Amino acid sequence: MDFDFLKRTKRFYNRILLCVFFLISAPIFSFPIQLTKDWKITEGKNLTAPIENPSWKELKSLPIPKDIIRSFSYPEDFTRTVTLLKRFDISAQDLNALSIDGLSVHFPLLTNAYEIHFNGEKIGEGGLVLGGRIVKNGFKRHVIFPIPENKVRIGTNEIRLILSSDPGEELDAYASFDSVPPVIDLQSRNASILSERSTLMLAFLYLFVGFYHFLFYFKRPQEKYNLFFGLFSMLLAIYIYLRSNAVYELNLDPVLQMKLEYMVVFNIPTFFLLFLDTFFESKISSVSRFYQFFAFALTSLIPFCNRAISVLLLQTWQYSIFLFASYALYVMIRSLIRRNQDSVRLFAGFIILLVSAITDLVGSMQLLPYLENYGLLKYGFFTFELGIVFILANRFLRVHNEVEELNLDLDRKVRERTGQLEDTLNQIQELKIQQDGDYFLTSLLLDPLNRYKIQNESISVEGFSRQKKHFEFKQWKKEIGGDIIIADEIVLKDRKYLVFVNGDAMGKSIQGAGGALVLGVVFRSFVSRTKNASSYRSKPPELWLKECFLELQNIFESFDGSMLISVVLGLVDLESGIFYFLNAEHPWTVLYRDGVSSFIEDKLELRKIGITGLESKMKVKTFFLEKGDTIFIGSDGRDDLLLGVDPDGTRLINEDESQFLKRVDEARGDLGLLVQGLRNYGELTDDLSIVKLTYLKEPLRLETAPKIQSFVFPDETYLKYLQAENWEHALYHLENLKNKLEEETMSPVFKKELAKVYYKIGKYEEALNLFEELISDFPEDVEAMFTASLIYKRMKRFRQAVELGERVLLREPEFLNNVAHLAESYLFIHKKEIAVKLLEKVDQLDPSNSHAKKIRIQLEHPIPDHRNG
Repeated sequence: MDFDFLKRTKRFYNRILLCVFFLISAPIFSFPIQLTKDWKITEGKNLTAPIENPSWKELKSLPIPKDIIRSFSYPEDFTRTVTLLKRFDISAQDLNALSIDGLSVHFPLLTNAYEIHFNGEKIGEGGLVLGGRIVKNGFKRHVIFPIPENKVRIGTNEIRLILSSDPGEELDAYASFDSVPPVIDLQSRNASILSERSTLMLAFLYLFVGFYHFLFYFKRPQEKYNLFFGLFSMLLAIYIYLRSNAVYELNLDPVLQMKLEYMVVFNIPTFFLLFLDTFFESKISSVSRFYQFFAFALTSLIPFCNRAISVLLLQTWQYSIFLFASYALYVMIRSLIRRNQDSVRLFAGFIILLVSAITDLVGSMQLLPYLENYGLLKYGFFTFELGIVFILANRFLRVHNEVEELNLDLDRKVRERTGQLEDTLNQIQELKIQQDGDYFLTSLLLDPLNRYKIQNESISVEGFSRQKKHFEFKQWKKEIGGDIIIADEIVLKDRKYLVFVNGDAMGKSIQGAGGALVLGVVFRSFVSRTKNASSYRSKPPELWLKECFLELQNIFESFDGSMLISVVLGLVDLESGIFYFLNAEHPWTVLYRDGVSSFIEDKLELRKIGITGLESKMKVKTFFLEKGDTIFIGSDGRDDLLLGVDPDGTRLINEDESQFLKRVDEARGDLGLLVQGLRNYGELTDDLSIVKLTYLKEPLRLETAPKIQSFVFPDETYLKYLQAENWEHALYHLENLKNKLEEETMSPVFKKELAKVYYKIGKYEEALNLFEELISDFPEDVEAMFTASLIYKRMKRFRQAVELGERVLLREPEFLNNVAHLAESYLFIHKKEIAVKLLEKVDQLDPSNSHAKKIRIQLEHPIPDHRNG
């Protein structure tokens, strides 16, 4: 034998083997890295002990054998915890691959609370253990967590898995689920595990089929098998969804999710048996009734059981499935023997359904090695569905043929009726086009009126308007309704004001738009006259609001109640920050200050514009704005939100107006977020308009005006004279102080006290000059207005007295002395009708008022003409 030849041959094969080894050894540690085998396990939570520590036990393969768990000693009724450790190598070539894609770890199923650590850093967890008890469950299918790239190193890497469970419950890390093992792999490949398009498509299909059979049942209640099949199909769809990864998007508690899954699956066979009985036997058998009671009993126990007992109930149910399968097969075979044509068409799909269900059941119970729950049921049911569809198609064709034979003569009548309907439809379409044209024209008229964006150094105005009625006219998409917002700037008595109105006209679409159009035109006209006519510009804000309101009232009154409108009509003094407004049955005005919203109104003062008799009830409300304050005014669409429908079909509309305050707080005063918050809370059912006013500057007020003088006022000397009502000495003392001051350094408080003393002494001119200056600078001072009005009356300047008295009346309608004083002032300018009405108001406030009695005596005697005074 040629030994040299043998040696050469051996060396050749050794080289071949060595080359093959190098060729296949490069990817030996390439991803994915299997994590099923070669683990170490120890008792408790251990993140520091090295692998050489003797406390580690060998764990050849997942899942964890029960004898290993039993070998550990745990305190009674205490959470059991184990730590699993595995080491593996990563090559430089593998590490370079991570520059394109990240690395992640996948575990098919972990129970019940867990932590995953990679090279000493926690990369994921589920559930929560506190005080030796699990306070939050975390078991989850297909746990996938990314591994930080900076923690991956060339050579040996380590992963530790800490598992915890309550006594009696499962403590395990599954080796496979849906045929997917635990691995460390690229993120893109692990992410593909969660792809469940086919599963969710089948779930939706089964849900649709179930709903379809529900409709059949409601149309034909005598066919109860449609009801049971619909429930069976829908419950199966819900079960498939609960078993999918998509269910985790609901963030349900894992135990609750598990219980829902069990409660659903317990009843799926019940409805299938009921379907078979009613479909093939036309009655419900005692076996089906017993199984129905059995499933109901298990379902009723689940909500009150912990996880361990729930698993025990599941195992009990699993064994009952074999009885279910036997009886279902018996029903099907008996139908075949009777030569039921429907059973012949269903038999193949039924067998596939039964085999797939039994296979999944045996796999989940782990009765056979290497067999698991592959989720075949959802595919097996599809074949059964095809048989049902085939049966329904045959029935439809049979019924269709019968109907065709019975209705051959109706074809001509149908064509005639169709022609009539087409003519009617064409007429309706023409009317619709005409109506949309009217809507479009009205919206074009409203657009230039509905303007409100204003921004200056004193105030910012924003608005939102959304009408309920939307329509299309040719290429335009528009909306129309009764809400309107208008804002502008005007000057009254040499002071700048923001003027605005927010209205909500009665009626929908064109009717409401008509009211909004009237309001917008009249209001814009009044504002335009104010800008152009000095007689309007010379009016104080209270009287301007009154005249504007009365003009609107007169216009809407002429419609005899067929057109009403709620409004908030307001002025903001840009210098002093005083907010004057009238609210005619509009939702209450909201103040947003320092992060908190509140109503600045508490009762209804005026009814809607257009209702007769509003003049006597008019009251101009005032509110003092601070820097940064925001005012929100909106129509009732902000409250009329649809919250849902009750069981009897009644719509649930929000009736809590304070919900608007909560939405303002949640939005932190942002108008866009506020509107979104309203839509999130409920569905808009009406036109919605909101105007937002933000005051930006520091207001000038009487009590906050700077005190420049060098002495303290009021001083003790003045207070002593004031208490003794020694007006002569008080005046002497004040005039001495005044001589020490320059006009521009005199505080408003000092001016007011000096004016009061002048009035007491009878120096009306001097008092009036000071009061007029104070009223101009600080219009919030009602007391100064009233006193100045009294002085005007004493000086027989009755028109000025009336103007100031009217301002006080509009702000304080129940100020008795002012009402009596104003009645007398009107009497002196020969407006007896107004004087009489004011005296009636005095009688309502104080029937025994002596001043009113004197005025009534004056009514009976001629009074000199002071109308030019």
